[in-house]
Amino acid sequence: MNVRSPLDMIKNRLNRDRVYCTPEYWDAKATELDGDAASAWPNNNLNTLYYARMAEAYTRLIPDFQGKKVLEIGCGTGRNTRFLLSLGAQVVGVDFSDKAIEFARKRTESDQATFRKQSLFELDDVHQYDLVVSSGTITVACRNSEELADLLARLAKALKPGGRILLLEPIHKGFLHRVLNVDQQEFVSVMKRVGFRIDHVEHMHFWPARLALAFLPWPMAVTSPAYKAGESLMETLFRNHAGGDYRIIVASTAP
Repeated sequence: MNVRSPLDMIKNRLNRDRVYCTPEYWDAKATELDGDAASAWPNNNLNTLYYARMAEAYTRLIPDFQGKKVLEIGCGTGRNTRFLLSLGAQVVGVDFSDKAIEFARKRTESDQATFRKQSLFELDDVHQYDLVVSSGTITVACRNSEELADLLARLAKALKPGGRILLLEPIHKGFLHRVLNVDQQEFVSVMKRVGFRIDHVEHMHFWPARLALAFLPWPMAVTSPAYKAGESLMETLFRNHAGGDYRIIVASTAP
């Protein structure tokens, strides 16, 4: 599978419902692309800004990771894993891409991290984790609401009583959807149905800026002001209630 050229990207995007949820696609990204693009956008400068925003969300919404046992689903090449380790967490990273897991193991030097090559629909951990985190994984792994409910139920079961889940997911119905084609209301409804209590929801990453910046290697001198202008416009026009490509959702299980 090819993922490097703009034509490849367009072709894969048009077939995203059949492509993005396969390990072959992510194996190809990990093999063909450089830096964080191996598990994120082709524009690594945008990836840098995205990761900084994600890191801010992690530390603001979950202020104490020290000693916490964390399950990271869709860990990719391990960038978020290494950030969580730096905050004092013990991390189990799960991904279905052989190449991504290989990258993660090579780049992560810590006895507090474990990586597993595994489908999310094979997760069977029971009351093992204080926290589950996902960055753009669930909306790629799940093809419909039934699979969403299956996966979320597995994640709820994996958490200790009173455990929390932190999701940074591009939740959309229609043009902007990845694989899972549901809106925020339906997504949250499924979370509640499998036993999660919703504690916090907010928007992140203004989507018109992402569409303009993500797929070409724009220099940081272009990427940064355009990204920041998009975020500022989102705050001004929508007051953080709409316009974001990603949703941040924090939820918890019953104690």
